[in-house]
Amino acid sequence: MLLSACGEKREPTGARVPLYPVSVRDAGQDTVTLAKTPTRIGVAGQAPTRIAEALAITVTSVGDNAGNLDLGLIRTLKPQLIVTGSEVSQAAVDQARALKISVYMTPDRTLDGIEKALSDVSLLAGIPIRGRDVRKQLARTREDVKAAIAGAKPVRVFVDLGHFATVSDSSFIGSIIKEAGGIDVAGPDPQEGPFPIERLRQLKPEVWVISSDSPVTLADLRRNRRIKWLPAIRSGRFVHVNMSLLEPGPEAAAVLSGLARAFHPDAFR
Repeated sequence: MLLSACGEKREPTGARVPLYPVSVRDAGQDTVTLAKTPTRIGVAGQAPTRIAEALAITVTSVGDNAGNLDLGLIRTLKPQLIVTGSEVSQAAVDQARALKISVYMTPDRTLDGIEKALSDVSLLAGIPIRGRDVRKQLARTREDVKAAIAGAKPVRVFVDLGHFATVSDSSFIGSIIKEAGGIDVAGPDPQEGPFPIERLRQLKPEVWVISSDSPVTLADLRRNRRIKWLPAIRSGRFVHVNMSLLEPGPEAAAVLSGLARAFHPDAFR
């Protein structure tokens, strides 16, 4: 499916003010310029797909979430714009740009970046007013959370992806934990595989966040002699989260709000 501008009514942009050409700066600090409305837009990666859905832009996938672009498909479709996520390699982006295609790399490490991408992509696609409205909804949720937890002491959080695997505090999920009033105890560079139990005992997480798809229960964790005395397990602060909504994209705002309430219940009473 491809974006088509045929027959569509252009959004108002002000009296006698042409929208194009437009230029924005992407996550790599490259300037992306379009001379006219793109009639074909490709996406590659998780965040661009979610941003396109939020903006109601019809797109076609030209890559995967492993950082690969389908250059054969790109040559066939000849999109005027490709929006990529951070998982797409710089080498793949350079190859697409070598085909004289505008490529926008999404700043998808934080909700600040997602807000910027909503504005940038909507401007490039010729729907800036729609982008402004979607961004305002996201910003309103974030402001409500910020106001509610202002002055609250951050709580120590462990994110359990399963079998004690976790995420970096510099990841998108880590940024959501921080914005919700938490401290991701795993730090900036946790090792692959299970997070060390001895390290968890030193860090003493106060809240345990786990995927809603996980079969692990609080009772299971309390039966584990090595961790049952951790503050989060002992107090029962065990939070189930739909991890698919914590992938980079506007939907993460709903999880942000839920986590903030779980971390700081008194702030929302």
